[in-house]
Amino acid sequence: MASSTLALAPLNPTKNDAAGGSTAKAIVIGVCAMDIKARSRAMQEILTRVVDRGGQLVEVKVFGDKVILDEDIENWPRCDVLISFYSKDKLVEFPLRKAVAYANLRKPLCINDLPMQCLLWDRRVVGRMLDHLGVPTPRRVEASRDGGPVLPEGLKEYVEGRLGFPLPTNVPPANVVLREDGDAIIVDGVVIEKPFVEKPVSGEDHDVYVYFRGGKGGRKLFRKVGNQSSELDPDLVAPRTDKSYIYEEFIDVDNAEDIKVYTVGPDFCHAETRKSPVIDGVVRRNTEGKEIRFITRLSDEEKDWASRICQGFGQKVCGFDLLRCGNGAKSLVIDVNGWSFVKGNDSYYDKAADILLNISKQLMASPLRAISISEQAKTPEPPSWKLKANVTVFRHADRTPKQKLKYNFPITERWAKPFVALLNGEKEEIILRERDQLEKIATAIEEARSLGAIGEDLGKLSALNNALFKKIDLPGTKAQLKPGYKKDRGAGTRKLEKLVLVLKWGGEFTHAARYQSRDLGENMRRDISIMNKDCLNNVRIYTSSERRVTASAEIFAAALLTPEKEKTSTALQLIIRKDLLDDSNEAKDLMDEVKKRLKILLRPGEPERRPQLTWPKHFKKEPVEVVAEVIELLSGFRTVMRRNFETMDTDKFQQRWCCGDEPWLFRERWEKLFEDFCDVKQEKFDPSRVSELYDTLKYCALHHRQFLFAIFGEKQESEQIEVVDKESRPPQRKLHELYARAKALFDLVAPQEYGIEAWEKEEIGVLTSLPLLRKIVEDLEAARNSGECSLNLYFTKESHIHTLLNLVLTSGIPIASPKIPELDYCLYERGTGKSDKEFAIRLALSEGAHSSNVLDSAIDARHALNVQGRK
Repeated sequence: MASSTLALAPLNPTKNDAAGGSTAKAIVIGVCAMDIKARSRAMQEILTRVVDRGGQLVEVKVFGDKVILDEDIENWPRCDVLISFYSKDKLVEFPLRKAVAYANLRKPLCINDLPMQCLLWDRRVVGRMLDHLGVPTPRRVEASRDGGPVLPEGLKEYVEGRLGFPLPTNVPPANVVLREDGDAIIVDGVVIEKPFVEKPVSGEDHDVYVYFRGGKGGRKLFRKVGNQSSELDPDLVAPRTDKSYIYEEFIDVDNAEDIKVYTVGPDFCHAETRKSPVIDGVVRRNTEGKEIRFITRLSDEEKDWASRICQGFGQKVCGFDLLRCGNGAKSLVIDVNGWSFVKGNDSYYDKAADILLNISKQLMASPLRAISISEQAKTPEPPSWKLKANVTVFRHADRTPKQKLKYNFPITERWAKPFVALLNGEKEEIILRERDQLEKIATAIEEARSLGAIGEDLGKLSALNNALFKKIDLPGTKAQLKPGYKKDRGAGTRKLEKLVLVLKWGGEFTHAARYQSRDLGENMRRDISIMNKDCLNNVRIYTSSERRVTASAEIFAAALLTPEKEKTSTALQLIIRKDLLDDSNEAKDLMDEVKKRLKILLRPGEPERRPQLTWPKHFKKEPVEVVAEVIELLSGFRTVMRRNFETMDTDKFQQRWCCGDEPWLFRERWEKLFEDFCDVKQEKFDPSRVSELYDTLKYCALHHRQFLFAIFGEKQESEQIEVVDKESRPPQRKLHELYARAKALFDLVAPQEYGIEAWEKEEIGVLTSLPLLRKIVEDLEAARNSGECSLNLYFTKESHIHTLLNLVLTSGIPIASPKIPELDYCLYERGTGKSDKEFAIRLALSEGAHSSNVLDSAIDARHALNVQGRK
């Protein structure tokens, strides 16, 4: 389920005593961090608990990216307790120095010391800090080539005064050589034997290398990309010399696991194990797309180190990495990460909220509190941004694969007349859904046979009849009759030229979709409650008429709204808007032309005619070559599947089935794919089949994974042996290879179906989604011009998400990243006086319920992937 949102949003101005409000007496907790962190699910879980338990004593203010990046610190909201931490991604970096200046100006109680966060940027400083704190680390040596750590002005003196030990500066270049046998590095005379770990000194550089002995190469670790966290390099022998590095002894850890430790204050810590990235580089993920971890108990000594790190680095909320070796006899700390939250653990959320609330209550009882209130009263609080309105466009939740059969009828033939009669005088497309309507197609088939249909036409009619009666009782089965006309310009009339019948089934709401819709509704309620809960008093929800879309909207709405509002407000009933949210045929002719040109993408030859489109760097082959590999893989799977169905008791592969599926339906679905890929010449390959393959792979991986692996003769990753050497690649990964290629081809083809050139994207977007965009703008203007806050939500199909996004991308709005998943907008308001107000619109996006590789995602009985955060 993906979302798009438009909204108006500055923060609520704090009421002062003069206005008679009670808010000034409450402790204000300010959250000054980038939105992707400040509005994450973990932060929502903790802040909502703080507010619920604190009642009138606590108020939360999320500063937001708009304020943090664009406003002077004098205009930032005031707060008593400040949650603020550094983060950086490809698009934006948190302005830490600006936050330090704000803290110096307003003097809130900082949960995490802001200046001390700069120390985490250099691993050399972190290592020396750990040594000073008496926390054990692996044996290491520094190879500096940059003169040593560079610290912000005044920080060196601040740290030395606080902790009483000198930080290194003006470090001479290290003398680094590789020993003649190649199995050790010598830095300024200190020998580190292989295997050793090479770490860049920058804490933001995650390209860590492990070097093996005996010329066996090494493993390159990196920040997780999809389901990979490292890769084997047989040629990795000589250490890097381009910049400064730290070299550590490689630790042979117990159970091939790392330990992640999370503190909330010096007296509480939580620890989890995860599979070490040096094993095979494959990341195991849960249904939320997060790495799978298991809670572990820390020893008293390890807890003491956690307390020392928390207090020494001045970070109450802090994460660090721990290794255990020698069957638990020894533990070592290898990195300190700063602000980190546990994901998906209610017990941790409860404890973290209690601790933060206790800190706030202690501040309220402090004599400094009265002084602070007195000082604040001397100067009025500057106006600040608040969320005024939010408009979100959602794609429906999880569905079964859509399948279809298409038939063209030559209307000049006498036997085709019964199908023309099915139009019943209608001039446009009609849809037959009910059983009695679908049975009329069967009657038309019998009449066509009696009217002389022969040969190939008779064979097609028999196939249509067989498919119809197999699918007539399946959920979602329908038939579309699409007449095509030839215009007579002279007479100004249209003459029926062709008739197409499309039989469709599948595309139904799954049990996983219920959980996705509910979870997303709950997440939005938490988010809006923190940003501006008044928006929840004015909610409108619009949906298309499709069953899977309305079902998504209904369950989402129930989770979003409190029971009281659900029962008492008639305005919260779903509003069906076919004109805005159903399929549109306005751009059909242009899209048909685009699809014809897309066929060039995946056919041999003519690479110079291929448009410059996104293609993964690790695929060094042309798309047409990847198609050939997909066909080869599918050919092998067809042989294996047919053999297993013939020779094995496939009913025992999987005990329980969901979504109305059975083994014969699984086989039928895949046989259709094999036919479409393997039984046609590649010169005639239809790119639209890529979407069906990717869709089916994802669906089977989520809902029928056990059967999928068994019928294709592979073992799941959890069943495979893991070894730490260059043979660590699991022996059977053909399904993973198929998935990777299918996804790359899907990412190449699917977005281009809505336009290859910019003008096509814009025109198709205008023809398809301009009414929806106009309605969104109307919602925002209404919010801007009224005193009410609002929340307007639209539920639709994937096609509208693509075309709406294309309208935004081709509008000329400056966009930080040209590669954008799916869409979300927000509008912010700030009062600058009694009448003047400023407004700003913020666009955010979510990939929806997404996993980079569902084959390696752990799933539970819900079979549901969770919705990803906005970007």
